[in-house]
Amino acid sequence: MNYHDLFERNYGVFTEEEQDRIRRTRILIVGDSGTGETLSVLLARCGFERFTLFGERTYTKGDMNRQIGCFLDTIGTPKIVQMEKMIRSINPAAEVSGSQHLPGEAQLDALVQDADLVIPAVEDLSYSILIFRCAKKHAKPALLCMPSGSMGWVSVFTKDTPTIEDVFGIPPLSYKGLRRMMHTREYRCAQYTFITSGDWRVPWFWDYFLDKRPLALICTTEWMAVSLAALEALKVATHTWNPTLAPKCWYLRRGRVSRSHFSLFVKYHRKLGWLIFGQGVGKAMHKLTHLFWGSFFRILRSWQTRKEQKSPDQP
Repeated sequence: MNYHDLFERNYGVFTEEEQDRIRRTRILIVGDSGTGETLSVLLARCGFERFTLFGERTYTKGDMNRQIGCFLDTIGTPKIVQMEKMIRSINPAAEVSGSQHLPGEAQLDALVQDADLVIPAVEDLSYSILIFRCAKKHAKPALLCMPSGSMGWVSVFTKDTPTIEDVFGIPPLSYKGLRRMMHTREYRCAQYTFITSGDWRVPWFWDYFLDKRPLALICTTEWMAVSLAALEALKVATHTWNPTLAPKCWYLRRGRVSRSHFSLFVKYHRKLGWLIFGQGVGKAMHKLTHLFWGSFFRILRSWQTRKEQKSPDQP
């Protein structure tokens, strides 16, 4: 297959030099979530030809609602295998390498150094932060694409932008410390914006809080966020347009897309919570807040029930 023939229509927008930059850009995608998988396909269709992919999961029935490579006949298949197959089905000349295991901390430095654009695409935010830190250390642009429910954020982080910890108000802990913190019920309580902004059903969030449910996601929101992320990847590769750099971001909420900033409320809410409850006596005190959170979520559930019972023709 001739590369020019496959991506002929791109040349109506990009010059040959710009398209060649796209072709030569090395993409590192760590993770096989719906974000990482769908993004790999979109980038392949944009003409990106050099991929390093890492993932460790196989398709399940629960992936059918949003993952672009999930079909009845791929359930049980390793996602990374399907990602490579789809990329090569688009462009047989594509260079695809990687592994069916996520890289450890010791491997990340070499992988990030070899990449031109780094894309963390795992549902474990603590592990994603590790990748963002590594990208910043090696002055490599890193792309955030984080959908949840009906909302999402997309932004580019570079050596000159604020860190992902800063925009989300996350404490500067080690990976083990972050993982331990983010899997606590106290931390998950503070994610109630999944309900108020992301339209999560309160019972689902409550099960998520108890570690019985995964993140709630819908295909349209995830694919819309992924499309914006692919656009940012094109900006980084071609230098044609200015990327959306943190603390600016694309913000999706309830079917609308706006160019915004990361929420200062979320940032300082988490910073204050960590300052008060993150260490020492505060950790013991935080157990007392469970009474508050229980009442708070009952209020949210009552509000959501009234909203759902309201007739569509009522103001």
